[in-house]
Order: sequence, then structure tokens, then C-alpha cells
Amino acid sequence: MFSLQRLLGRPAEFFGLLEKSSALGAESVAALRAALINRHEVPELEVFAAARRKDKEIINQLEEMLTKVFITPIEREDLEAVATQLYRLPKTVEKFVERYEIVWERMRDYDFSMIAHMLESGAKIVVEMVQSLSRRGNLGEIKALDARLSQIESDAGTVILDALRRIYEPGGDPLREIIAQDLYHILSDCIDVCRSIGRTIALVILKNS
Repeated sequence: MFSLQRLLGRPAEFFGLLEKSSALGAESVAALRAALINRHEVPELEVFAAARRKDKEIINQLEEMLTKVFITPIEREDLEAVATQLYRLPKTVEKFVERYEIVWERMRDYDFSMIAHMLESGAKIVVEMVQSLSRRGNLGEIKALDARLSQIESDAGTVILDALRRIYEPGGDPLREIIAQDLYHILSDCIDVCRSIGRTIALVILKNS
């Protein structure tokens, strides 16, 4: 039967998928922080792979919906842009865990907790920004959240730079230093993803305000 409502779409359905995606990203980051704090057990890669697969399913659902409706709550390319950025977070976290699992025995006593805490804070802000987008939040609110993400990015950069300085000090284990540098690089990518999500959402709200 022809359904006008289906052709027009419902904003809650689109935004609901984006909220689910942001929540999965935050859960993946929280699991990563827990794994880096609990250094007595190697992290289970499947937990992070499952989160990434679930997020991919959400993206596929959104893309399918976009092919079936005429009218969307915001422009199609904006919905796709936000969804694509959100998917990058669990994907990049999974990449870190893939590397970390391989070198866990050598790096299990290495302290990544500070940068992991910053990343978790960033992921929580991303969830807030998506929720604000869903309720058509005002630009001022989004700018404030985006500024917090920017500060986290800056602080994380300082923490990572200080860590790299210590890594480059003479007398250390060369292989361990190379591994640490690689892992910090991926954690930095995770922070950058949060920042990119924030920028994308801010631009979308500005465009649709």
C-alpha cells in the first residue's frame, strides 16, 4: 500500500540512527579505556569488531532509508556526512586494539590512561552534539560543545608530545619506543575523529539554522 508517511520520512528515525551510532562510538571508547586501565588481561578484539560492525549496519540502514524517502529532516548529504564521520570512531578504535593486542605482552605496563580519559571525554561530547542535532539545538550550544572538543584536542596533543619526548630519550628499548609511537599515533587519530565529527555537526547546524 502506498504510504505518504513513508515517502516523507520521519525525523526521529534518521536522528535516532545517528544517536545509536554515536552511542556505539562512545561505548567502544569506554571499553578501550577500561582495557588500557586493566593491564592484566589482553583486550578482546571481537568486542571492538562487533561494535564497528553494528555501527556499519546503522550506516547501511540510514543509506537505505535515504533511497526510500523524498523529504529528509536535513539535506541528504548532511546526514551522510555525519554518519560517515561517526562510523570512523569505532573503526579507528578497533584499529588501535588490533595493534595493541599484538604487542600487549611488551606494552602491558605502558600507561596510556591519560590520553584514553581525554578520548572518552571527547566521545561523550560527540554524543551530546548528536543529541543536540536531533532536537535542532541552537548554534550557541553546538559552538560551546565544539570548543570543548577543540580544547581536548589541544590538551591531548600536549600530552602526546610530552610522551614522545620521553620516548626519544636515550637509553630506552628501541622496539618498545617504536611501538609506543605507533600506538600514540592511532590514539591521536581517534581524538582527531572526535574533532572532525564536531566540526561536521557544527557546519550542518549552521547550514540548517
